[in-house]
Amino acid sequence: MSTFTPFAWNHCPICGSKLDPAHDGQSDRPHCTACNRFYYSNPTPAACCIVTQGDEILFVQRSVEPCKGLWCLPGGFVELDESPEDAARRELEEETGIRALDLRLLGTNAQKSRFGAVLVIAYAVDSWEGEVTAATDAMDAGFFTKTNRPELAFQAHRDLLARFDALGDAGHPLLPL
Repeated sequence: MSTFTPFAWNHCPICGSKLDPAHDGQSDRPHCTACNRFYYSNPTPAACCIVTQGDEILFVQRSVEPCKGLWCLPGGFVELDESPEDAARRELEEETGIRALDLRLLGTNAQKSRFGAVLVIAYAVDSWEGEVTAATDAMDAGFFTKTNRPELAFQAHRDLLARFDALGDAGHPLLPL
């Protein structure tokens, strides 16, 4: 597999002028003199759900790249017109057919990826309705106990799941959204 170099800002997306390094008060960043604007490499927001059923957690098997065929938590990117909570609910329903009745913020995790960086916002889902059916970009979906979980495609999901496991029953006082 070839290595991927993240996109580097070379020209201003507003006026097309060449960007030059300039100090923004913290460090050197790409800067457009014509627009007087700095450009940053910020992470793209995504949301995922940790859905429980007793002592089992719901995972989906990806039907699209990246990581086609591997398993992950249900989730995806936050759209411009929605909150992270709405994105988590939408992605859960799109990929599994179930609707979250409650969401509890579990935490966040930022990871570099071959496309830049992703900020994953995780929600715990204890109550939901519907029947689990893999759909859209999931080829399979199912609940797994801690001892038979599949290997997860994304480091951010592994880290957030470890946080969830470490909380145990202490995770329940988190505020519902």
